[in-house]
Amino acid sequence: MTTTASDPSKLDQPTEAPASQFGWVASVARDIAIPVGAYFALHALGYSDFAGLLAGTVFSAGMLIAQAIRSRRLEVMSAIILGGFVFGLVTSLITGDPRVMIVKDSASTALIGLAFLLSVLIGKPLIYLAARKAISAQGPAKAAAFEQAYRTNPDKRKAFTVLSVMWGAGLLAEATIRIVLAYQLPVHTMAWLSPVLMIAVIGPLMAVSVLARKRAPQD
Repeated sequence: MTTTASDPSKLDQPTEAPASQFGWVASVARDIAIPVGAYFALHALGYSDFAGLLAGTVFSAGMLIAQAIRSRRLEVMSAIILGGFVFGLVTSLITGDPRVMIVKDSASTALIGLAFLLSVLIGKPLIYLAARKAISAQGPAKAAAFEQAYRTNPDKRKAFTVLSVMWGAGLLAEATIRIVLAYQLPVHTMAWLSPVLMIAVIGPLMAVSVLARKRAPQD
């Protein structure tokens, strides 16, 4: 899963252009289309499942690295995903098993899901932290108002907690299902089914997050 595309944290941004609200859609489409397209293109040319999945993984990792170079920083989630790419590449080259490159996406998704849940346990929900970072970019006054509302409004704290738990549980469930299916179904089936399963989970999670942001009181 190249889940760097989604941004469920914009819970407290009352005004935002539609293009920026749904910019994650283009990013998700890109992250899915390139590796899947590379796999099926090479497969059609007679290359093995291993070569097709390897090419898709290399392309995805290259895009992530290029993005980090352009922005001159590597976010935590991007680092987890990049670590998954490295793990998948090294392990698959050692074992020669193409399924490892399918499982590596699920492993990254599972780690991100765990990060969401652990953030709730330590009292710093990831969606709250990401929203705080986004609000801080709007200026000190906005940041102070956001922090004040978070400290004094239990409903707001609960909303960030519930959303973080929802994302954590959803991503863990999706990762578990994909790992199981990776060793139950043919590789060429999982090559397209894996991103479909990811969309089937992330899509509703994003929809709920956007709805929660729109319904959140702007205080």
